[in-house]
Amino acid sequence: MSLNLFKIKQKLIAEGQRFAVATIAAESSSLINGAFPVPQIGSKIILTADGQVFGTTGNDTLDEEVMRKLRECLHNREDNSISITQSLKIFIERVEPAPALVIIGASEIGLAIAKLAANLDFRIIIVDERADLANKQRFPMADSIVCESDLLKALSLISFDESCYVVIVFQANDDRAVRYCLNKPWAYCGMLGSKNRIGAVWEKLRRDGAPEARLKAVHAPIGFDIGAQSPEEIAIATLAEVLAVKNKKS
Repeated sequence: MSLNLFKIKQKLIAEGQRFAVATIAAESSSLINGAFPVPQIGSKIILTADGQVFGTTGNDTLDEEVMRKLRECLHNREDNSISITQSLKIFIERVEPAPALVIIGASEIGLAIAKLAANLDFRIIIVDERADLANKQRFPMADSIVCESDLLKALSLISFDESCYVVIVFQANDDRAVRYCLNKPWAYCGMLGSKNRIGAVWEKLRRDGAPEARLKAVHAPIGFDIGAQSPEEIAIATLAEVLAVKNKKS
């Protein structure tokens, strides 16, 4: 892979993008008769899930065939190897991003969760509207910090999908985050709060038309019941529950 494509691949991984890479390979140097001009062995094409394309084989017809196979790979979520001619082969690798741990709330509990999650297989995303809390100085382990003056604006900048693990540890009696997340896809969503507080918020959401099935899908109060009191204990209880959900989905 050229240095340029190597940097592109690393950048896509850092951004948490899903993509597939096709590499041209061959079994011998006496390659193709007829269908395609001989491509450069080792040349690559990268296709992202949102349609970005990087690289080329040097031949438009072959590029078109490779792109078709890359789209199939991304759709079927399977790596594969295909033969274009008897001697020309294409190896296709699918790259899935590490799941995102979206921590909504940069308080001491959010910080404790981020610190504990730093050694786990997550991309850590911090979301808040308080710049004095949500910053790189407090969260050096975060892959991304999204801080806007309004929490809903900050949430709108997050790409939620079925691989996201959402932890809501925002201010007490603030239902904006959970209300927003109810309408988004995720693998896990949990909300910090006492049973009484959660009950009051849920009743309000029900009156506003929130689907009961969606409310039941939210883990609230968040985390396993281990009698946690300190931010560090709450972090352990929370991530234990997150990992239990994650590992059952693996």
